[in-house]
Amino acid sequence: MRTENPIVKQAVIAAEKKRRCFGYLFYGDQLKDIECKPVPQFPGVTTLMELFAVLEKCWSRETAYPSCQADWVPDDPSYGQCAITATLVHDMFGGTIHKIRVDGGGTHYFNKINGQYVDITREQFDLYDLPVNYEPNQEISREYCGKNKNTYERYKQLQRNIMRFLS
Repeated sequence: MRTENPIVKQAVIAAEKKRRCFGYLFYGDQLKDIECKPVPQFPGVTTLMELFAVLEKCWSRETAYPSCQADWVPDDPSYGQCAITATLVHDMFGGTIHKIRVDGGGTHYFNKINGQYVDITREQFDLYDLPVNYEPNQEISREYCGKNKNTYERYKQLQRNIMRFLS
């Protein structure tokens, strides 16, 4: 943990203490210490781990995909958050955004950074023991994720949630 921001430090401690179904923080957490481009609005968020810990505190019913909002609960905060989270990870850490079809016909978004898949929202599937196969997948553009007005609005709301949490 690199941050000097006490709010981020506490979020990281909480994330590390949380009991996880499969023993990892998120899929691809081997890259948890990778550093991001500085984001002045997110003081103290400098690594993927710090972003993950802050997101667990900032995801909300309002930032979830509309069809997921009725079932969203704080115990499963990543539920319905994949598109906006993959976009935010891309904006901060680079790499590429990918999408796959999951059981039930839904679409799931995640990232590839330095040649490795990273899925910050994987836990939404792990909690219900649903398999996620990352290949085959489709690489998509950043613009694709933001073309839906609702997705763009939820992305902006997530940014506001993070700024409010860190202030």
